[in-house]
Amino acid sequence: MSKIPKVIHQIYYQGEAAIPKDYLRYRQTALDLHPSWEYYFWDEQQCRSFLQENYPWFLEVYDSYPTSFIQRCDAIRYFLLYHYGGFYIDMDIEFLKPMDDLLEDYELIFSKLVVFNNAIIGSSIKNPLWYKVFEELDKRKSGIPQKNNPFNSLGTSKQSVCYSTGPILLNDCIVAEKYHEKSTVRVCPGYIFEPDAPMEINGKIVKWKDKKMSYSIHHMTSKWTSPHSRLLDTVFKFFANIYWEINAFF
Repeated sequence: MSKIPKVIHQIYYQGEAAIPKDYLRYRQTALDLHPSWEYYFWDEQQCRSFLQENYPWFLEVYDSYPTSFIQRCDAIRYFLLYHYGGFYIDMDIEFLKPMDDLLEDYELIFSKLVVFNNAIIGSSIKNPLWYKVFEELDKRKSGIPQKNNPFNSLGTSKQSVCYSTGPILLNDCIVAEKYHEKSTVRVCPGYIFEPDAPMEINGKIVKWKDKKMSYSIHHMTSKWTSPHSRLLDTVFKFFANIYWEINAFF
């Protein structure tokens, strides 16, 4: 029997009525391909009520995050996984096939790009990894230290978010506690859940095009970022795609 409950958690802070059409379509693929799984949707009010009822000691940190709501969305997913178990899945992930056969008897399932990503995570209930994550959330609540942060003048930059609550924090916790080496942890190469993103395979950074082995596609829309950041991302992706077309390994 799987140690990871068949539960899907998704967060859209602005609420059900505000979910964009493309996100609704991606969500429907998750629901259609996992008909026997429980589905929990969380908005801003539900997230805060959940913390207030179950983990009030974290509210001071939660409320201290700057105006970018993504830090709260990042942080709350770890508490949901600790409390309920199951899978946290970003709203911009489109499913191609069900995850059931990935579960087996694993206690944690991660997607590994260049670092371990926090866009899709599977966890057993009250897995001890999350104690380390909670500890780091408190330590990093102020973002990247000034001396290490060339982007500090930009305020709550994408880099600071990734460090304080996002994939850099998760990656650091996994590596520090050597969870990626445990037999109870399944590390999925990036092409399983997030093809099209640069990923590390056999020591090389590659872009994987073949989706035959993929269970989902992460569209990485970054709608939480500012218009300026999205413009820079668009320019970067344009030139990056040229690079990958020339140098793609797969």
